[in-house]
Amino acid sequence: MRRQWIPATRCATFFALLGIALLINKFSAHYFKVSIPEFLLEALFAGALIILLLDFLFSRRLPPVEITRDLPGNLAVDKWTPVKLQLRHHFTHATKVRIFDGVPTGSDYQHLPLTLELKPNQISKSEYLLRPLERGSLLINKSHIEFNSPLGLWNIRYWAGITSESKVYPDFVAIANYAILATENHTSQMGIRKRQRRGEGMEFHQLREFRQGDSLRQLDWKATSRRQKLIARDYQDERDQQIVLMVDSGRRMRAKDDELSHFDHALNAMLLVSYIALRQGDNVSLMSFGNEGNNSRHRWIPPQKGTERVKVLLNGIYDLQASQATADYITAAEKLSVLQPKRSLIILVTNSRDEDNSELLLAAKLLKKRHLVMIANIREQVLDDLNELPVSTFDDALNYAGVRRFLHERSESHKKLTAAGVYAVDCTADQLAVRVANAYLEIKSAGVL
Repeated sequence: MRRQWIPATRCATFFALLGIALLINKFSAHYFKVSIPEFLLEALFAGALIILLLDFLFSRRLPPVEITRDLPGNLAVDKWTPVKLQLRHHFTHATKVRIFDGVPTGSDYQHLPLTLELKPNQISKSEYLLRPLERGSLLINKSHIEFNSPLGLWNIRYWAGITSESKVYPDFVAIANYAILATENHTSQMGIRKRQRRGEGMEFHQLREFRQGDSLRQLDWKATSRRQKLIARDYQDERDQQIVLMVDSGRRMRAKDDELSHFDHALNAMLLVSYIALRQGDNVSLMSFGNEGNNSRHRWIPPQKGTERVKVLLNGIYDLQASQATADYITAAEKLSVLQPKRSLIILVTNSRDEDNSELLLAAKLLKKRHLVMIANIREQVLDDLNELPVSTFDDALNYAGVRRFLHERSESHKKLTAAGVYAVDCTADQLAVRVANAYLEIKSAGVL
């Protein structure tokens, strides 16, 4: 623990005033023949140096401050999390300290630096808020602490505590919120709507009494005859179906509408959809594509089943980053055809441009030979904003015409995908999770998989 002593404002002010006094004294002696004896000023200056030295020596004997940090091992990207600090000390008098924790770049924070008064024989506690903006490993270095010497002439600074490490995952907070709301049948508060089709699923669930509104086709005549009352068959959506999440990790996914990239929004959405699918009893696998020559940009997580397996998905993608390369849709489709031969619902999330449309359509047709395909295409928020702006100048008219043309080309691409039998979703990044979740639930309800 290496300490630094820096002259405090009080010290600098005192010596500045003393220097001014010396200058005034010389000026007065030269022009007015009146001055303070120099030996008095020299004695004052020497006394100040002695006091400064004694304050330094006394401050060297001050005991160190021990800092421990309580940091959760798992953090969610773009979510505020409290970080707690605990300070142990052996000061014999109340001392004010200033603390700035070693928060890394790529993270936001609130309530730093902290200013605390350490009282004798007490353990002090405080906290601040941390919001990581990048996924992967997060390191918080030692805390920087600063306090004044006994006479306040020196600022004493040093690093204390230890380096803490945590993992920053996609937004698993949304999963927790969905789980709570799903238990209370309030998922519509998140915008996720599940159609209630009483007794009209594809897979037999149970026998129950016939109720008003049930279809006559649901009647089980043998059970009705045996029990001497109307008994209906109750069905549910099929389980054990295969869901494959394909996430584009190419350069277009590095675009940002807010502090998170489209790639981060895509991972957040896929994580929520995977949890919903796992709750439905389906098998979920995930594949990323974007730079096929770099294995760190390509991930394949085999099918998982059971809500507890969402942890496998989390650990498999938390450090995945978008590359600078352009995504190769056809190569990705060919690779997935080998990895997943069983019929599945393929949910492909990307951010395409008009020059990508023909390749994207070919890849969708290739996948559709065996699978059911949904393509979720992320649209930049700025397009919607520009489309809503009033046109008052020639430049505004040019911008508006350009945006309208771009949106028209996206609409035509959307129609071609739909005509080819592909489920197509076109939305902004903040709408992605809800739109894809609703599309998945609609496909399950339709029984087309």
